[in-house]
Amino acid sequence: MNTIAQIGIDCVGCRSCEQSCPQKCIHMVENEEGFLYPMIHMDSCIRCGICFRSCPVSVERKTTGKPLQVHAFRAKDSNRLFHSASGGAADIATKAVLDKNGVVYGAAYDHDLKVSHIEVTETSEAKRLQSSKYVQSDIGNTYKQAKLKLQEGHIVLFTGTPCQIAGLYSFLDKTYENLFTIDLVCHGVPSPLLFEKYLEWYGNKKGEKVESYNFRSKQKRGWGTQYLIKIKTKTKINTNILSLDRYGKHFMLGDCYRESCYRCRFANTNRPADLTIGDFWGIEKCHPEFSSHLGVSVVLSNTKNGQRLLDWMKKDADIIPATLDEALVKQGNLIHPTKRPTMRDSFYLNLAKDDFIDKLHVGLQLKERIKSILPRDIVAILKRKV
Repeated sequence: MNTIAQIGIDCVGCRSCEQSCPQKCIHMVENEEGFLYPMIHMDSCIRCGICFRSCPVSVERKTTGKPLQVHAFRAKDSNRLFHSASGGAADIATKAVLDKNGVVYGAAYDHDLKVSHIEVTETSEAKRLQSSKYVQSDIGNTYKQAKLKLQEGHIVLFTGTPCQIAGLYSFLDKTYENLFTIDLVCHGVPSPLLFEKYLEWYGNKKGEKVESYNFRSKQKRGWGTQYLIKIKTKTKINTNILSLDRYGKHFMLGDCYRESCYRCRFANTNRPADLTIGDFWGIEKCHPEFSSHLGVSVVLSNTKNGQRLLDWMKKDADIIPATLDEALVKQGNLIHPTKRPTMRDSFYLNLAKDDFIDKLHVGLQLKERIKSILPRDIVAILKRKV
């Protein structure tokens, strides 16, 4: 009988196997790079094969192959828009489901800035799900929690990377009309251990613990790839272009992702979720009248349930139709996975050493450094002309 052990490095770390095992003999263990992989306690294993059948890598799920509709999306509420990574689509979807007394699952920071999926039932907690976290989120037991809520008849919205959404469907192994899913256009995920070491390094450098980290801050320059870090007692914050940061640079290079990311079967328009959302990069060229310095999302409606969810969202958003070709212009991960850089072979080799982050190189990046000091309006004009 097949077991999850056969998946090897194609494992996406979704915990579906662990949550499905009737013997509770599978546990996720962190490898030397900081990624989670399943370990089977063979003495307890009955070789039922449930773990293998619940794995999104082993299961082919029928999907539409391409979206039913494509839209450009922008939240009407400027505060929601400001605190979202792009156009606020995920946040408005969360609001729509909570307004119907539903339950939402998504990635959030804890007090130590570790990222994991949480259950949200109150509007006051929804802000924890806002904006991007460029590190792999730990699913925990949220598949089990979501299944229980679905069985109780609650409307459930589950957001995550496409492999996490595929993992949920494999775990459930059943269609629920009250389940709505959103997957994110994903480049790949660095390890939580790498992010933890980076935050520790940054805190030590400043002499204070890092209190918050926003990968997609709009505070100084609006919509783009600017990060913002706050430390405990300093009123001054650090914000800059992500690629000029030691962690951000290597996220952008893609040399620190989970191995399975480079062979991602979801990096195309054949998506597992009801809706797919991401940045609508290039909107200033194809729909300049809809562009905003606070961000625009691209939304792919992949299923009828996705269209239903989008209908619930319309009252809180400005939405215009777009084409798939327009959406694909600057979203390569809707066409193919990130190419595995040669540097990935050695990237994590010295992760355990104290000076690992110190030795990560950012480089000169003259173009990015010039862009970081130009006024936002000038950058916007240059984008339209390039």
